[in-house]
Parts: sequence; C-alpha cells; structure tokens
Amino acid sequence: MYRNNAYDEDLAKEMQDTEFAQQYLLNLVEDEPMPVEEALRMAIPRMGVAEFSRKIKKSKTDIDKFLRGERNLKPETLNEYLVPFNLRVKVILEKVA
Repeated sequence: MYRNNAYDEDLAKEMQDTEFAQQYLLNLVEDEPMPVEEALRMAIPRMGVAEFSRKIKKSKTDIDKFLRGERNLKPETLNEYLVPFNLRVKVILEKVA
C-alpha cells in the first residue's frame, strides 16, 4: 500500500496513543512555535491519513485537501481534527490595557 513520505510505521503506532499524540502536537505548537493548522499538517501524515480519517469520520479527500493547503478549517472543523489528540481550540477576545 502507498504511504506518504512522512509516514513512519513506528511513529504511527505511537501516535495511536492519545497521550503521545497530544504531546507530539503540543510540542510542535509550543516549542517550534507553529500554528495549530501547520502542526496538524505535520502530525496527520505521521499518524497515517487513512487512520486519521477513520478516527474523525471525515473523508480522506477532505483531509488530503487540508494537508495540501487547499482547504482551510472552520473553528468547528478544526476542533473535530483535534479530537484524536484530545485537544480543542478556544478563541479569547481580551481588552488591551
């Protein structure tokens, strides 16, 4: 079966563990730092696109479009993409001092 160049079988197995996957994504976002969408574009291929598609119950075609940068995610959809990582985004509007 064809796999993306970013696919690593051992890493993909580790990414099945929610805590590992969560820490992997948080490290990309916090340590790099990297926007959440870009971190997902790195993490999803390493998890395996087909496996990710099954986890979030979304079509592989839509996920591929997102990975190629052809599709932006609405906040609700972004949260659906974050379910396998046991994460969610929250937008906060604060008054500037």
